Amino acid sequence: PECQPSSTPTSNGLLNTKTNYQQSPINKRSGITLSSPERIYPLSFITYLSRFLLVFDPECQQWWYTQAITGIPAKTSSKEEVDKRRLEQFGQFAASVEVGLIDFESDDGPRRLLEQLVRRYAGVSLDGDATNSKSDVFSTSSSSSTSGSVTGTSSSTSAQQQKQIRKKKEALRQIALLFSLLKEYQPVDMITELLAADDDAKIDRVVVVDGGSGYYPLSYPEVTFPDPPTLGTVFGGSTAKGKVIMKTSGRVLKVDVLQGGSGYSKAPTVEISFPLNNLGNETASDKIQAKAKAYLGKGKLKGTIDRIEITDPGKGYNSMEDTFISISHPESPEGKNAVARAVLEHQVSCVEILETGRGYAAERSQVIKIDPPPGGGRPAVAMAYPRGKSTSYSSFQTVGDGGLDYQGAVSSTSSISASTSNADTANSWVIGPTSSQLLSLLPSGFGLQFDDTLQRYILTTSSSDNFDDSMFGTLEGMKFKQINPIFGIRGRSPIEREKTLDASTVLRFMASGAICSSVAHLILTPIDVVKTKVQTQPEKYNSGIVGTFQKVWKDEGPLTFFDGWEPTFVGFFFSGAAGFFLTEWFRRQYSSILMASMMAQSTLTEMNAASFLSSYEIPLVAASAATSGFCCCFLLAPFDAVRIRTVSQPDFAGSIVGVTSRMVKEEGLLSLFSSVNVWFLKEIPYNIVKFVVFDTSVEYLYDMFPAAREDIRLSLVVSLVGGIAGGVAASIVSNPADVVVSELKKTKTKMTPLEAVERLKERNGYKAFATGLSLRMIFYSLLVSLQFLLYDAVRIGLSVGSDDMKLYLNVLGAALKETTA
Repeated sequence: PECQPSSTPTSNGLLNTKTNYQQSPINKRSGITLSSPERIYPLSFITYLSRFLLVFDPECQQWWYTQAITGIPAKTSSKEEVDKRRLEQFGQFAASVEVGLIDFESDDGPRRLLEQLVRRYAGVSLDGDATNSKSDVFSTSSSSSTSGSVTGTSSSTSAQQQKQIRKKKEALRQIALLFSLLKEYQPVDMITELLAADDDAKIDRVVVVDGGSGYYPLSYPEVTFPDPPTLGTVFGGSTAKGKVIMKTSGRVLKVDVLQGGSGYSKAPTVEISFPLNNLGNETASDKIQAKAKAYLGKGKLKGTIDRIEITDPGKGYNSMEDTFISISHPESPEGKNAVARAVLEHQVSCVEILETGRGYAAERSQVIKIDPPPGGGRPAVAMAYPRGKSTSYSSFQTVGDGGLDYQGAVSSTSSISASTSNADTANSWVIGPTSSQLLSLLPSGFGLQFDDTLQRYILTTSSSDNFDDSMFGTLEGMKFKQINPIFGIRGRSPIEREKTLDASTVLRFMASGAICSSVAHLILTPIDVVKTKVQTQPEKYNSGIVGTFQKVWKDEGPLTFFDGWEPTFVGFFFSGAAGFFLTEWFRRQYSSILMASMMAQSTLTEMNAASFLSSYEIPLVAASAATSGFCCCFLLAPFDAVRIRTVSQPDFAGSIVGVTSRMVKEEGLLSLFSSVNVWFLKEIPYNIVKFVVFDTSVEYLYDMFPAAREDIRLSLVVSLVGGIAGGVAASIVSNPADVVVSELKKTKTKMTPLEAVERLKERNGYKAFATGLSLRMIFYSLLVSLQFLLYDAVRIGLSVGSDDMKLYLNVLGAALKETTA
């Protein structure tokens, strides 16, 4: 069962207010997609950040538990259905978090995001400033925990203060674990600061990796420990101090010429004594005799030894024995023997810790700087290993804390609490879909190690052999298993709502519909003219599509193909403006009515009711298209009557105004609207099928090719294909009514629609109602596809495309806004 808050959450939380819905930056026009932040932030980071917010942010947590109460219908009793719905809700939440990460998509984005998370959830700043007066609890954590028992109010206050300390320190640990999931853009230095703040480690041991070479006897190079990472003034640390202990390296560093002698005509032979076995524990292979070569001086120093250079430093010499230098006699009888002494090389044996310092991270060893030999040589290298009060493998939350105490929402068994279970078997918790699992954060046994090769932190898990040791102390020499856990899914779309239609938006919607509808009909006027002639004069034009086109061209000339273009263009300009906008408007109105009904009959909130509308999408589209079509019939009927009369009787009048005036004069104004009832039978089914088939086809294509949702060119191709399918289907259902309208308006008549139907049946039976169907299928497949193609293109151009009309719930921005207040 899911953990529930102690009281029913109110609906006025930060994430439930409409002020946090913002214009979505995802837009095909700009090329920004939902997955854009994944250039820097992998999905594991996004989903774990989502978990972090759901656990540490009270408003996010309130949203999550509100969904458990109001986001799942009461009739849903199957555990599988509940788990599936909760996983979908988490996916939407994670998608909203990812959209918010677009604001942190720059190369310095991870650093800015980490800084804001630390300020928001730990109350401190990486730049050294505390964000509120309560942040000083960190500095008193050590003394408070050992201050002894206190009674009454003081005891309660102290316990509460310690609980807040643990909560904030756990937040720092979780943020460090979160950012270890980054690779290329990992802010290593900032993670180290977070770990240092939690560990408060002291230098425990120093290991000399390389003792160096070239150091003289009695030389003591300076040792410099790195300053500890500090997290503002609250976590001020102190630098460790130490000194070197030197020893001989067993090699001869150099030979000093004490007396150059005289009488040498050639370089003498120099012999260095073999190292003795004074220590008693060396073998023959441990000892190599050093070798050297003498060089004579020049000019005034001719005949004397100028210098002696080491050619082989040897091995196995020590300061407990005397090392002798033997130099051959000079060739001249009056000459004097040269005198020299061997100087043994020294190296760093160890580093003695004088002051341990504090404020280091136990997860990362420190490189100690040791001064190089003054005369040249290889400087010594040493590593310092800190030991902390804790490590990243240990959670700060205790079972007694009851998880996180926001409205009692997390139970005492939450995985965020300290755990003593074997971490080898703890991986299963990260992939479960239930509410309690989705709110779990990495427990004890999961922590960080610094990879010296990759130069970044990696997320690892301890084993049963070193589980307890890794929780406290030093991580030196421990080997851990790197993991790449799954923290949940990221949904296909964020938590969204539709943008309100204001006057500017309405005008742009209407302009989009007017342009696409009038232009598309104007382009296809030749097909419409031929279709009308076939329907009004079937006995004359009965030689098929190609034959009819050829006959019209031959008998009436090419200009005939554009007869009636004026009423076509004007009529569909106004009807397109009204039709496309009204379809959108009625869809919103019907959706609001349905949502209100759902909310009245259950505990669903507006947000959750909206998420259930997807199952009613087709009925809503059909209803809105039917209503829109009904309204448009009154606009289309008079213009189409004029168009048909113009095409069927080319000599009826010389212009659209003349045709209209003559029809009104001879037949009355109402004659222009006499076919409205037939238009209902034509336009309403046409509109319903057009929009339903188009939406269904487009949704299917988007499911088959998800990339088309984010690419403007592919999305237009999808609109084109969906339009073809919608046009063919719409032409079939509306053809009978279209034939009747043509019959009524081809000449002056007092026929009623029913009489026109009877005349058509008498003429050619039921086949008469399929007259011109092949042309209409071609016409409307081209028309509808062209309409939707132009409609989408113009809407995008006018900034009222589908992406422009979406507002998303800015989860991350709402959660972090206190840091910028």
